[in-house]
Amino acid sequence: MQNIFIEKPYRFVTPWMPKWLPWLMNTGLIHAPMLRFTESIISVESHGVELLKNSIQQGHAVMMIGNHPRMSDPVVVYDLIRKANTTMFGMASWHLFNQSWFHSTVLKLYGAYSVNREGLDRESINFSIRALQNNDRPVLMFPEGATTRTNESLMPFLDGPTFIARTVARRRSKNGLKTVIHPIAFRYQFVGDFEKEFNRLIVPVEQKLNLGSSSNATPVERVQIALCALVEQKEIEFNIASNSGLGPFERRQKLAHSVLELAELRCFRSVSGKDITNRIRDIRAHAFPELLENQSLTQEDRDIRWLDLKRSYLAWQMASYPEDYLSNAPSNDRILDISAKVLEDLTDTPRKCGKQKVMIECCEAIEVPTQKHLGEKPDPLQGQIESALKRKLN
Repeated sequence: MQNIFIEKPYRFVTPWMPKWLPWLMNTGLIHAPMLRFTESIISVESHGVELLKNSIQQGHAVMMIGNHPRMSDPVVVYDLIRKANTTMFGMASWHLFNQSWFHSTVLKLYGAYSVNREGLDRESINFSIRALQNNDRPVLMFPEGATTRTNESLMPFLDGPTFIARTVARRRSKNGLKTVIHPIAFRYQFVGDFEKEFNRLIVPVEQKLNLGSSSNATPVERVQIALCALVEQKEIEFNIASNSGLGPFERRQKLAHSVLELAELRCFRSVSGKDITNRIRDIRAHAFPELLENQSLTQEDRDIRWLDLKRSYLAWQMASYPEDYLSNAPSNDRILDISAKVLEDLTDTPRKCGKQKVMIECCEAIEVPTQKHLGEKPDPLQGQIESALKRKLN
């Protein structure tokens, strides 16, 4: 499990507020070289710039909601921000501010502020609301809650961003002001020698899973074999009965639901009917604060709660593999997406991708309603955002 749980009391991290700082970081002398060095991104192409500029010029509060295929998304998006002649704030998981001094500094320079994903973070919510209500800058959020590594699929959304947007819309409407959401679609495309990059990813997987030679198999077949072997390894590791009789997607879903049910029964004594993203959030919000705050826990109790967190982590891994991503003659990018994801899930080590170019699509503004959300499922506002993103991604 990657180090996403920080064992110290949470403290809200604010961005460095002067607007000239993100302007400085977004110059061609800093932004493009940083993307090339850290993420092997050689070019970024932004579309829909005028849509974003128009919303800003009309004085609307602007929230940007994006899919989240790569860790680089919040930095990549500054190509769009620069062309729209603005700056922004971005909500980022607190663990990202605890990786290194350099990493934390860069995040704050670019306008990032923290959110505690393992609890109700009122400071982060209030900062978001104030920034939008005062129309300080556009605010970027990723409601999937974590990176998916897949360019052309979406995980279920957490409801925090639309809650914030509706709150701001109600407050601003009293002064006759509007709040809008621009869905932002990120697409990454590999540029280079596909066979070389594919083998760089898949050969270590095959070696670690003892799969032997697959020289006669197609790339898609090799990835599918590796993914099935990874699932089998995780079933054994987490003591889940083998579901080898199911199809590959159903088997992954069954594994995700099985480990979540075990965690939910321990945490809540019942199984949730929520979607998988919100089930994972609820488990983490229950188990992790206990580890930090309850000093009377025995080592056995601590181990049980860490097991619940590991189960939630595995559930995300399994659930974020799309069903038909490798069906119907998939593109090289899809094959590389899943290959890199399998390697990362097997080793728990993020890997730098090969050379890529990125396309950013800013969708048309969606005006946020001022009425409170009464809990209907699916949330109509979330549905509009997801539909706009899916149209661009597909």
